[in-house]
Amino acid sequence: MINPRVYYVNSGLQGCYFVRCLLPLMANGWDGDQTSISLDTKTDETKAISAQKADIIVFHRPEDEGKLKLARLLKRLGKKIVFDNDDTFKDNGGYRFNEYMDKKRFEKGMKSMNEVIDNFIKEADMVTCSTEFLADEYKKLNDNVVVLPNCVDEFYFDEPLKNEDGKVRIGIVGSLAVTADLEKCKPIIEHFKDREDVTIVLYSLPNKGVDKITRDLYSEEYKWLDGLKDYKNIEWQPFTDFEVYYDTLNQLRLDIAIIPRDDNYFNRCKSNLKFLEMSMLEIPVIAQGFEDGQSPYERDEEDAKHMVIVKDDKNWIPEIESLIKDYERRVTMGKSAKEYVISKYSIEKNADKWVEAYKSLYK
Repeated sequence: MINPRVYYVNSGLQGCYFVRCLLPLMANGWDGDQTSISLDTKTDETKAISAQKADIIVFHRPEDEGKLKLARLLKRLGKKIVFDNDDTFKDNGGYRFNEYMDKKRFEKGMKSMNEVIDNFIKEADMVTCSTEFLADEYKKLNDNVVVLPNCVDEFYFDEPLKNEDGKVRIGIVGSLAVTADLEKCKPIIEHFKDREDVTIVLYSLPNKGVDKITRDLYSEEYKWLDGLKDYKNIEWQPFTDFEVYYDTLNQLRLDIAIIPRDDNYFNRCKSNLKFLEMSMLEIPVIAQGFEDGQSPYERDEEDAKHMVIVKDDKNWIPEIESLIKDYERRVTMGKSAKEYVISKYSIEKNADKWVEAYKSLYK
């Protein structure tokens, strides 16, 4: 088979789907439930017809019984089935899922979801994931696991916007405010919340007005956030739809991004994606290191050379203070990191890895 026909089944998680599926899909001319960064309007009938024409069906984060039944049906029709993911379901790192608000229901939901996922992995012809660490988990259930790294596409990143307000803007972006990692961020925010030369920018948490479930789910986080509203140097940008995520991130004009992470299994399964995104906008990164050197931001020694790595929590504030004072260093770090990320992680230079992985299913 010269180049297999591939179809991607969307998980509904737009950011993950974009990186794990949409980028290789567009780079290699394949098809899927969604084929552009904007939401497509394919009907179920159209999706079914497209999937039947494919040789390989890739399921991104298939967490429900329906996806497993569909995969089994497609496999009986002669399709090769691939499970793809960039996260673990064995540990949640403090993240809470809407369906399972109290502890008992949450544990029941996690158990049910993991049973489906484990069966899916066992029955898949191939498992693809973002890191070697995560691959080790999947290899316990499937012998054919391939690491396909998260990548970036220059096309989706505008020219980096620069901050000119005289204050250094420090960003905390993503899941850091919805997991146990928030506790690591709080002392840093507390230290800088009165500073006139610094602005803390939180790009996290859904908008309060989304729905009652969301307000209840993140009630503690919203209460904490409300306690900061009197501080003029703290800004909050709620989560956005993914199609405007990169643009919104750019509009925040961050001078520094920090990524404090608790050392737990959930975080060890994470990838370096936030470093890639920040670097594409020339935002220098201060990221979490672990004692054994196996955090997502230092596992690749070349990656680590383009960040400041903090292993000891008492060094977070000194490292941030050092970068606040050194404008030239921030600029140099940001530009160098962008050049490095483009040279190593652009989808254009990595697209063939997906082709070779899928072709190996026929050897």
